Amino acid sequence: MTQRDKVAECLDQAPLIGVVRTHSFEQAVTHAERLWESGLSMIEITFTVPRATELVEQLLAKRDGEAPPCIGMGTVTDESRALAAVAAGAEFIVSPNAHPQVAAVANDADRFLVIGALTPTEIAAGYQMGADLIKVYPLPPVGGPAYLSVVRQPLGDIPMLAAGGFLPDAIPEYLAVGAQAFGIGAPLLGVDEDDYLSRLGHALSLARGECA
Repeated sequence: MTQRDKVAECLDQAPLIGVVRTHSFEQAVTHAERLWESGLSMIEITFTVPRATELVEQLLAKRDGEAPPCIGMGTVTDESRALAAVAAGAEFIVSPNAHPQVAAVANDADRFLVIGALTPTEIAAGYQMGADLIKVYPLPPVGGPAYLSVVRQPLGDIPMLAAGGFLPDAIPEYLAVGAQAFGIGAPLLGVDEDDYLSRLGHALSLARGECA
């Protein structure tokens, strides 16, 4: 099984990527640990987090063998960040833009690649670069599920992840129009640990289509 296959398997188990995007390293550690405890199988550490690569290395060291969660890096906007993500051991790469050099680094390193796009031209271009999944965002400002539904009419063969700041309760609407995965960050945050884990559990159930 290739590295990409392992990440694809993680995504199949739970099609929800928990995004860690905080202003401090300490907050990021807390957020990542709660995502881990929830049973989430995909955790994305963005480059906007201070010492982001260090946190990725810590999480990978904590993991026992081949068991989930898969750990990746987001906000990979250029080649230098892609190289840093690979060097840190990130198992998947999420780029907010369709950058050819980012795609080349990910493909050469056998990393599962999620490319961000919005328009049909960008979506098709990202997929042609070798993306395993296209992150369609920001969806809420342009029509949410209605927009995704229209885009998928000519591009339904391209696997798409819905993102852009919507609440977990909107997941069923995106699922119904063809989203195969979801990226959510701040809306998962709760007022305390119990609330946090409750929100995560609810979001996971919705992403798996277990409840509406």
